[in-house]
Amino acid sequence: MRVQHFLLVVDRAPGLTQRRGLATLPAPPLPQAGDDGTHRLAFDRPADALADAIATAINEVETRTDLHVVRVADRDWLTLAEIGARIGRSREIVRLWALGRRGPGGFPAPLEPDRDTSYYSWAQVSPWLRERMGYDLPDDEPILAATNLALQLRALAPRIRDMRLIRDLLAAA
Repeated sequence: MRVQHFLLVVDRAPGLTQRRGLATLPAPPLPQAGDDGTHRLAFDRPADALADAIATAINEVETRTDLHVVRVADRDWLTLAEIGARIGRSREIVRLWALGRRGPGGFPAPLEPDRDTSYYSWAQVSPWLRERMGYDLPDDEPILAATNLALQLRALAPRIRDMRLIRDLLAAA
């Protein structure tokens, strides 16, 4: 069993009551304030799979406190420069891969292509780097990105009139 390290972003800073609830968890998290104004809970959880550790932590936080988990801090959305920094290459070479002017082609598309700054999903880029470019990168589970999508859907669900489309999309997976 490995120790899984991750950060959960919650809806507000834990007060005294929430801190008491968090202290009762089997492996209590360390509350942190992010530079960006977010409130985070840092977890070190023994678990065979990251998915199990995250799901258990979210459930425990939300049942033992009145805090709501907003997302898992995952740094999935990256610029070309940030991708280059992660793999020790220049922004320019990554830009050329993205444009298809270098490398084998098929670089993942930006998440929002019509923006001034393009962001790419690390969950999509890292397999491309491993499989097409031969980079020795850990095969990070896409569980972080998937969990964030599920948390976002949970937050939006009350505003969606007909969830059938969403259920159908998930059922087709």
